[in-house]
Amino acid sequence: MSSRVGIIGGGLTGLTAAYRLAKKGFSVSVFEEAKEPGGLASSIDLGNVSLERFYHHIFTSDQHLLDLCRELGLEDLVEWFEPKNAIYIDNHLFPFTSPMDLIRFTPISLTSRVRTGLLTLTSRFIRDYVSLESQTARDWLMKRAGRDSYHKIWEPLLASKFDEDADLVSATWIWNKFKLRGASRGKNISKEKLGYMRGGFAQLITGLIQGISEAGGTIRPGCRISGIRRLQDGRLSLDGFPEEAFDKVLFTGSPQQLAALEAELPAEYRKGLTALKAKGNICMTLELDRSLSHFYWITVAQRDIPFVLIIEHTNLVGLDDYASHIVYLSRYVDHQDGLFKKSDREIESIFMDGLTRVFPGFNKEWIKRISLARALYAQPVITRHYSRLIPPVKTPVDGLYLASMAQIYPEDRGMNYAVRLGLSASDEIMRDL
Repeated sequence: MSSRVGIIGGGLTGLTAAYRLAKKGFSVSVFEEAKEPGGLASSIDLGNVSLERFYHHIFTSDQHLLDLCRELGLEDLVEWFEPKNAIYIDNHLFPFTSPMDLIRFTPISLTSRVRTGLLTLTSRFIRDYVSLESQTARDWLMKRAGRDSYHKIWEPLLASKFDEDADLVSATWIWNKFKLRGASRGKNISKEKLGYMRGGFAQLITGLIQGISEAGGTIRPGCRISGIRRLQDGRLSLDGFPEEAFDKVLFTGSPQQLAALEAELPAEYRKGLTALKAKGNICMTLELDRSLSHFYWITVAQRDIPFVLIIEHTNLVGLDDYASHIVYLSRYVDHQDGLFKKSDREIESIFMDGLTRVFPGFNKEWIKRISLARALYAQPVITRHYSRLIPPVKTPVDGLYLASMAQIYPEDRGMNYAVRLGLSASDEIMRDL
């Protein structure tokens, strides 16, 4: 009889781990609280295609994800595009794609432009990130790019991303952002390449679910697990499913969610999980009858605008598969913040006012449909010396494992690293079994 593994959470990490374990002959059951699996990569139906509730693209360096797509027979669906980007600052939209765009970027001095350009170019060659762990992003950026660049660009962006924790964020986090975007340009620094799966990444989720099912595993949506119990024979059971016993259990939610479970977690370990910080995300999707601009990615570097990103998805992938122009508006915020607690209608009104500020000609009559999604734990707050705070995959509870976004480091979340984490967690479980 094969060993049984229960996996709590049907996001990309949980599904990847389940897929790997099921293919290796283990009996796997995935318990997902939402009605459908996918986590932050879950989608809404747009007729002929699916669209992620939260914006997604991939990079040319995302080898773990690309290898998984190849294994699932989905590799040919991945297409590559050259985005046009911009930054909104001083109530004006500036192109921000190429080195020449930076040279022409007048909100900061020429000296600051050169220093900023050198910082972004040289970051990809920094290998020893440990030396950055003791510095805050604020101090590192001011030292390397200058005060002018920091106060005009990076300070409002960090505030929009991390709220009141902005000054606590480690230099490692911002360094990795520069490094990743630099790697996506390859040898041609003037051109960036981003990838998307034709028809939507829902096909990746569907492929994993199909692979799990074909290997004998089960997916159980709509199952909220509130506790993990130790049985007399040493195995583990999940609250709500007392008749089932598992040799190993993998939890793929946030550390804070694991700490909230009824389980025999040591007090000190539970305290460490709770101490880790994360920001929630509010993401509004607009289906419009016309385009807002010719840019794919607009970074909003103004604190008086209620979102940090305007992403016109169809400006990257084209309109061939879509009946509307697709725009995401994204804001990171503490889930205890008043904005996060507002109703959908209130948030829609606030975001619409902000969008009218950026695009004065915008008319609400252009909107065909609005969708609003929220995630409680969308962005870990990477503080100084974060490597000392990361919980290991193995928890102190025998047979219980944790694989969460907060353990992706020095990289910062992303589908590729969710896949990598799922693979490494499954490998650890298999070694123990």
